[in-house]
Amino acid sequence: MGMQSGQGTLPRTSLRATAVDVPNAVRGASTGFSVLVLGGLLSPFTTLVSDLVATIWLTGVAVVAFAVAARRSRLAAVPAVHGAVAAVFSYLLVLPLLLPFEQARDPQQIGMTFLAAVVVGAAAGSLAARRGWAPRRSQGAGV
Repeated sequence: MGMQSGQGTLPRTSLRATAVDVPNAVRGASTGFSVLVLGGLLSPFTTLVSDLVATIWLTGVAVVAFAVAARRSRLAAVPAVHGAVAAVFSYLLVLPLLLPFEQARDPQQIGMTFLAAVVVGAAAGSLAARRGWAPRRSQGAGV
């Protein structure tokens, strides 16, 4: 049994939410990637203060980027998985930009950042879904 639409009958399985809401995961990964790139571009200025400030800055940027990537998880069946996937994809998008630099090729750092993306993304996705966060709808001029 399915619901009627203008084109015919939709199967019931198409109405279920999937573990990852792919369009919103891609949007989140793109936004997280942008945060990572902008934060990375600003990091040389923090090294003028001290190396400790630069380390804190990059860690904070990564946490914020992963949380931002995961925030659109309300429509996913498993918000924690959705958040983790979106955060990991944001890191995977920025990784090729980092690999030409020798300091960024440390396997331990890559693994820890990957783990941070999973943990922060899962936590932020779950929290966003629990709070009922939804993206704002744009108010068009003709609407």
